[in-house]
Amino acid sequence: MSSPNYKMDHRTNLIHPSVVIEDGVELGENNFIGPFCYFTGHLTIGDNNRFESHCAIGTRPEHAAHWHQDGRTIIGDDNMFREHVTIHGAMTDGLTRVGNNVIMLRHSHVAHNCIVENNVTLSVSAIMLGHVHVMKYSNCGTGSEVHQFQVIGSWAMVGMGCVVPKASRIEPHKVYVGNPARELRDNTYYEVTPEEIHEETVRWQKLLENNNV
Repeated sequence: MSSPNYKMDHRTNLIHPSVVIEDGVELGENNFIGPFCYFTGHLTIGDNNRFESHCAIGTRPEHAAHWHQDGRTIIGDDNMFREHVTIHGAMTDGLTRVGNNVIMLRHSHVAHNCIVENNVTLSVSAIMLGHVHVMKYSNCGTGSEVHQFQVIGSWAMVGMGCVVPKASRIEPHKVYVGNPARELRDNTYYEVTPEEIHEETVRWQKLLENNNV
């Protein structure tokens, strides 16, 4: 529903007048962009996304040696980003990517060079540090923290306040709690076949190898 405070562009994006969208940002169609959002860098945003107030997307890496670099950020379609979400651009020649149907709740953070696959939920203040790969249909609970280069398996649930250090392994279709993260049980929220779990476990193992975890 339209509001007098919002302006619609030629691609039917509804944009609050306080929003800053810098040159070079590519914006799709039917996006809602709330007050005081900031879009910058080599950023591409798809269609049908909703950004609530004060989101900062595509900003430079939060890394002492690479803060001046400006790699790519790609946001897919049909995502929900609540207040104060931050997504950092990648290092030069790298990529930060958020897929489709992703929910990022208030103050959640995706750092440089992270990959967040489709249908992921990052709850309030969930923190993904640099180069983390979050596989499909996983859920990182309120206040969870994930170490750099980690891989969160498909259909995994990282519990509220859980800390995933470098040595932890977050396998597909499991629930993890505590600091450091420990396996609690299977994630019965998702009904998937043993064949699907095996396939995603093989993919998870390859991603771990690629990330040198």
